[in-house]
Amino acid sequence: MLSLRSLAKTYPNGVEALGALNLDILAGEIVAVIGGSGCGKSTLLRLISGLESATRGQVKIHGEQVMAPHPLINLIFQEPRLLPWLTVEQNICFGIRHLDRLEQGRRLRAVLQQVQLQSYEKRLPKELSGGQAQRVAIARALITQPEVLLLDEPFSALDAMTRASLQDHLLEIWRDAGPTIVIVTHDIEEAAALAHRVVVMQPSPGRILEEIDMDLPLPRHELDLEPYKKRIRAALRRSLASTDQPELNLNEAISNRRVFS
Repeated sequence: MLSLRSLAKTYPNGVEALGALNLDILAGEIVAVIGGSGCGKSTLLRLISGLESATRGQVKIHGEQVMAPHPLINLIFQEPRLLPWLTVEQNICFGIRHLDRLEQGRRLRAVLQQVQLQSYEKRLPKELSGGQAQRVAIARALITQPEVLLLDEPFSALDAMTRASLQDHLLEIWRDAGPTIVIVTHDIEEAAALAHRVVVMQPSPGRILEEIDMDLPLPRHELDLEPYKKRIRAALRRSLASTDQPELNLNEAISNRRVFS
């Protein structure tokens, strides 16, 4: 469904963010991308979304090359990036203003129910908690009915309880609508809990070091994820050991859940 072929990105200052990356992502698959700083994770999402152009290689969806922002692909950033002068309803509907009012209303009701914000449509962003604001950002992405959702560390700024709640909501959305999801994360626990496949990146330039299949059913609240987390940690150690980070930082970085932010 998504095909990345020899995908590379070099910035004007000479930094080689990605180097000849190849990856196929199936329809309805959840893929977590994890790795230390400088692995090109966020660059990868921007290339898939069409917000940036590759220096070499191609991104294709259903065989069609992605050359610019694509109607079937939507990106959710780490911060909600809501327009503060617009209500929740207006923020969510911002990308479908070309549709008639009946269709806008139908889609709005559906996504508000999906993110459990049915009574919040008239509130302003300043009246929302961090978790509620991120739910609005998710609803804004869902309302365009994309086939691919790209998430760039969307829960990292939230407290543990809110993060766990939104992870559950994300899985509910996946079960209901079946989108393909690519999520960049620094959190080993999050990658193991959410993904069908974990892609571990290696820096300088960014490339895939290892792909780990998570052959466990979702959700995974009651399942033992430790063997999979050990594999992810081991791959991250190999990835980070290739950089100039001292051993003390390596141990701190992979101690429990997270790698370098």
